[in-house]
Amino acid sequence: MDGKPYDIVVDSVGMNWEQAGPLFDRYTVALTGRIDRRWVACYNRSVGASETYARFRLDPGASNVSFTTRSTDGPVQVMSVIKKLESLVASVNNQANQELALEKQPRASNEPGEAAAKLRLSGLAARLGLARDIGEPSK
Repeated sequence: MDGKPYDIVVDSVGMNWEQAGPLFDRYTVALTGRIDRRWVACYNRSVGASETYARFRLDPGASNVSFTTRSTDGPVQVMSVIKKLESLVASVNNQANQELALEKQPRASNEPGEAAAKLRLSGLAARLGLARDIGEPSK
């Protein structure tokens, strides 16, 4: 895969519209790219942390996002909402890419339990007569 693993984009070309009552319209736009559990979790955290993004409803199964506007809003206002969605998606991509990068980094462990496990598994440690568990006297 070229570039970053998460490069989802808003595809507003195929935007769908429907009336959502007498005062509101609902728009649905497709997302293009790989959407997985990590990306969805980042998306949900972003939306939950900001009232600015609360209007956006993700349907990960359909790879789309819907939002409502006032029926009196014109194309300029709708495009302003699309720009906010594009900003949200770019931010979620960055978060998901950062999480993925952290997950791929080798972890250095200073935890005694892991050190003891490594010591028990080491054939050299056993041959040298070292204790099987940290804190256990040598036999």
